[in-house]
Parts: sequence; C-alpha cells; structure tokens
Amino acid sequence: MIIAVTHEGTVDLREKSDFKGFKIAVERPGARRDFIVGALLGVAALEPDGKTAWVSPEALRHWQGQTQPAEWQAAFDKMVDSVRKYGWVRDDGAVRAHVEAA
Repeated sequence: MIIAVTHEGTVDLREKSDFKGFKIAVERPGARRDFIVGALLGVAALEPDGKTAWVSPEALRHWQGQTQPAEWQAAFDKMVDSVRKYGWVRDDGAVRAHVEAA
C-alpha cells in the first residue's frame, strides 16, 4: 500500500491491497517538510527525521470519505497485528510508515 503525496500536494492511495509494501511516497523532488506535512494532514504525522510517519488507521479505513470493504479491513487488521510486535503501532493505533522521497 502506497500513500502517494503527488506533485500537487494531494494524497492518493495506491496498491491498496498490497499490505507488504506499506509506505509513503513523496513524488515531488526536493519537497520541503512543510509541503509534506500539509499534504499528509489528517492522514499521517511526519516524524522530525522526515524518514518516517505515523499513519491514521481511520484515515485509511475511510479513505476520502469512502469506507473500505470488510475484507480489506480484515486484511489491514492482520497487517497491523503483524507489525505491532516490532513497535510499529502506537497506543493510539497509528501505524508507522517509511517515507520515500523522489
């Protein structure tokens, strides 16, 4: 699953059924931190290092106002449970994602 931050600063959920490739991809080369933070508002919180972010599971479950199907939600829960043991899930449920810059 890829949360893409587009050149324009919008977010797009791509490969949403690939739960092994969970990341945030910033498509704009040289994007500044404030651009990324603004684009991810309501979806994820960027860490100070700029290399990781904490993604809201609710934002994914109800992506842009559309509730994901039950089988997608079950697969998402399974992914979250599998990474919990590595510290990639906070107490509030946010899931850690690697941020890749263009």
